[in-house]
Amino acid sequence: MNPATEIYDDSILANLDGVISRSAAEDILALGFSAEQKERMSLLAAKARSGELTQQERDEAESYERISSLLGILQSRARIAMTRTSS
Repeated sequence: MNPATEIYDDSILANLDGVISRSAAEDILALGFSAEQKERMSLLAAKARSGELTQQERDEAESYERISSLLGILQSRARIAMTRTSS
């Protein structure tokens, strides 16, 4: 992903409207990668470190990175929502 896309994504995500309910926040916080996906990400990272990624693997690794980033942002918003609903 190019830096301009990341800037747009961050800006759009930071300015989303809406309220996350406690239940939705709990569900978002429960999301994560499967054991198989984590194993695949580890393999891709090892191949990247050794400079052995094919273009298809590079694209796959970038997809994992993008999804991981989005999941992290959503979970951060969910944690904020949890603190607001517990008050």
